[in-house]
Amino acid sequence: MELISVIAAGASLAADAMAVSVCCGIKSRGNYRKTALLTAMTFGIFQTAMPVLGWSIGKVGSGMISGAEHIVSFVILVLLGIKMLIDARREHETIIRSLGVKEVLLLAVATSIDALALGTVLPAAVGVESTIDIIITVLVTGVITFLLSYLGFVLGIKAHFFRPAYAELFGGAILIILGIKLLIQFIFL
Repeated sequence: MELISVIAAGASLAADAMAVSVCCGIKSRGNYRKTALLTAMTFGIFQTAMPVLGWSIGKVGSGMISGAEHIVSFVILVLLGIKMLIDARREHETIIRSLGVKEVLLLAVATSIDALALGTVLPAAVGVESTIDIIITVLVTGVITFLLSYLGFVLGIKAHFFRPAYAELFGGAILIILGIKLLIQFIFL
């Protein structure tokens, strides 16, 4: 397991959640600590669960891509990265109207779809080889998402000038770099 790749993947997956959390913070009024904690916990749980679901789906279909895992991983990571770069152009502020439990759950699902897709190629994407490595990877992703989402929410409250798109640009770039790294490893190793 490559710890740097695990942390980079976790941070890039958390970028969407952080960007949305900043918007939530910008829109939030009153006692924000409870809402920030609820938002961060929900995002962290979904970012932990979705890669596991994706990994399970990937295990079922692994026989179909046997031998080409690195190429499939490269394609998925680059496409996810490009999607995040494109998504960074849209304004998250228009999405968030209020922050009830229903809205937070919907935002958690929306921000964790990338994690589901990454989970299908997780072993190749971050160099994990055992179930324990998968568990550690998704837990690291969940913790990073929780921390960055809480931080994003607080930044949104404190600093109305922060642009959520920057977090998505960073996350998209990291996923593309991870994909290129896999392609280089496949070609030269």
